[in-house]
Amino acid sequence: MPADEAVEDARHADNQHRIKALEEELAAAVATINRLDARAQETLDVLGAIKGLIDQLDVPALREMADAMNTMKGGVRVLGWLERPAKWLTVMAALAASIYGLWKLK
Repeated sequence: MPADEAVEDARHADNQHRIKALEEELAAAVATINRLDARAQETLDVLGAIKGLIDQLDVPALREMADAMNTMKGGVRVLGWLERPAKWLTVMAALAASIYGLWKLK
């Protein structure tokens, strides 16, 4: 019988050691869950702030600004088309001004 008691005592000590290890793991898991919960709450707070900022946006004004940008893009395209003739007109105007200037000097 004493051998059986020794075996039981060893099993009991081993079980106690395992229970203690499991309790430590459980405490670590609870701490991790608490940290994740805190981070999730921070994320929800940030999302709430973002939603508040989005609600402050003036969507019709943004659409008008986008339309104005598209119109300006079309205007720049037209100015690009007028660039080549404008270069030649500038050269001809400079030539005419220089000829006129030379003629007036005489």
